[in-house]
Amino acid sequence: MVRRTVLAAVLACSVAAVMGAADEFTVYELLAPATHSFDIIYDVTATREGAPYFFNPIRPGSVASKERVVDRASGKPLEWEVVDGKSAKASGGAGARTAADAQFLRVKLAQPVPKGGETRIRIYKTYTDPPSYYEKDGGFVFDRPLGIKRNVVVLPKGYELVGSASPAIVSTDAGGRVRVSFLNDRDDQLPVRIVGRKLP
Repeated sequence: MVRRTVLAAVLACSVAAVMGAADEFTVYELLAPATHSFDIIYDVTATREGAPYFFNPIRPGSVASKERVVDRASGKPLEWEVVDGKSAKASGGAGARTAADAQFLRVKLAQPVPKGGETRIRIYKTYTDPPSYYEKDGGFVFDRPLGIKRNVVVLPKGYELVGSASPAIVSTDAGGRVRVSFLNDRDDQLPVRIVGRKLP
């Protein structure tokens, strides 16, 4: 069992609403390094009054698959589709500077966000992105800036943490997998670079 280790604790966090989003939390479950893929579980709360949709940007260079979305209050699946930046802007889900060829996951909410209320959803997807997750020296590197405040990266089973470029709290889950937790107290993206190696 890997001993629980604290590299650093970040004590302050500022919460900002971006595009009508709040309470964001993402878990990245790294698959075998040779696949260059990782599963993502993204919890977010839609807060923009009257919004019928929630827009989740697909990062350039990443290939998304196995998407599904659920309403966290009811557990029921929600409809979604991939749209370009032009469609996202027309639906009020992207800023004026969004590129026309940008891609978004457009989620149809169970009902428009009520006045003074919120809608909590969970997005599941798998990203394949060789430039940000790859094998190296018998181990792996996960090198991906993260923009939201709370993130957890779960290492592949059978791997240990060698290093982290940003402060993190390191622990293990019930199955023995290493969890690396980040709290982003910056106004921009946190430069996350994790190096791991296979256990003997």
